[in-house]
Amino acid sequence: MTIEVLIPVRNPTEVFFKTVQSLAEQTDKTFSVLISDNFSTAGREHLEKALVRLNEAGIVARRIQPPTELGRVEHWNWLHYQSEADWLKPLFAGDWLEPDYIQSIRGAVSSDPRCEYIYTGYQYHRGTETSTTISKWTGRFFTPQEMQEVVLRYAMQFGPPSAAAYSRTAFLALGGYAAELPITADSFLFCTMAARFGAYGVSQALCHFNIHANRFSTTLPEQRLYTHRETLTYVFTLAYHAWTEKDNFPVMGYLRLLAREYKGRFSGR
Repeated sequence: MTIEVLIPVRNPTEVFFKTVQSLAEQTDKTFSVLISDNFSTAGREHLEKALVRLNEAGIVARRIQPPTELGRVEHWNWLHYQSEADWLKPLFAGDWLEPDYIQSIRGAVSSDPRCEYIYTGYQYHRGTETSTTISKWTGRFFTPQEMQEVVLRYAMQFGPPSAAAYSRTAFLALGGYAAELPITADSFLFCTMAARFGAYGVSQALCHFNIHANRFSTTLPEQRLYTHRETLTYVFTLAYHAWTEKDNFPVMGYLRLLAREYKGRFSGR
C-alpha cells in the first residue's frame, strides 16, 4: 500500500517548516510527499527548504505547479489528481502530525479490508488557545449504514482535512471536493465518503490543526451567512441521496440537525 501526503501551498510562511518537520520525524517513512505551489509570489524559499529537509530524512518528495493559477478548492482537486498512490493524505501548511500518524494509518487500513476513509482526533491551535477533539465514532471501522445515520443526525463529525486519509479509489469515485462549496467542500466530501464507504476513526489526536495568520479559516467568522448557506446545501444533498436510495433515514434526528443549524445561525454564533 502506497501513501502520498499532498500539500497545497500558496505564499507559504515560516509555519510551513513545522508541517514538513513533522513528516521528517514520522516513525514510518515509507510514504512520499507531493507539494503543489499555486503560483506563490512570496515564501518560495520555504518550499526549497522543505524539499531539502524531506530528502535528508529519506522521504521521496516532489514539487509541482498547476498549468495556471487555480482557486483554492480547484487546486486541492488538481493536486489529488496528480498522485497515483493507493492512499492520499491531505496536509495544509501550518498543520502538523504526530510521529506515529503514518504508522497508525497503515494499522487502520490493515485492520479491515473495507476501510477506504480514516479520520483521527486532532488538537486545535489558535494563538495560545488549544483544545483536543476526539470523535465519538472511533476505535474501529464503522459501516456505511452506521455512518449514514451519523451524518444525517450530526453532519460533519470528522475533523479538518489534515486529520483525514482516504483511498484514491474513493476520492475518484466521488469526484473530489465540490468547488461550488468553497467553504464547506471538505465537510461535504467527508460526510459523503463516510456514508458511502464507511469510516475508521482513530481515537488518538494525531493531527494538529493550526489557525495561523495567513490561513483561509481566519476569515470564516465574517462569512457566517455563506457558511450557513453552504452547510444547508450539503446537508440537504446528503438527505436527498439517502431518501432517493431508500436508505435508513432518521427523520427526527435530521430535523434536530436542521434546528441546530438554524438556531446557530440566528443566535449569531
